[in-house]
Amino acid sequence: MSSYLSHLKRTKTHKDNRWIVKYNADDTIKEVKLIYNPKEYKKYDNSKPLYNKTKLLEILENDKKNRQTK
Repeated sequence: MSSYLSHLKRTKTHKDNRWIVKYNADDTIKEVKLIYNPKEYKKYDNSKPLYNKTKLLEILENDKKNRQTK
C-alpha cells in the first residue's frame, strides 16, 4: 500500500477524483479504487463512502502506521 501512498503524494490529481477503500476482516486496507463517475456512483444504495485525495492520504497513512505496529 505504501507505493500507492507515495504515488498519490507525488502526483497531481483532478480535484473531482474520488476513491473508495475496501477493508479486510482485520481492518487493514485490502483495496483502493478510483471512481471515475462519483456522481453516478453515489446514486446506488450499497455505495461505499467516497474520499477525496486529502482524506485518502490520511486513511493510507493511518493504515501504514497500524501495519507497522502489528
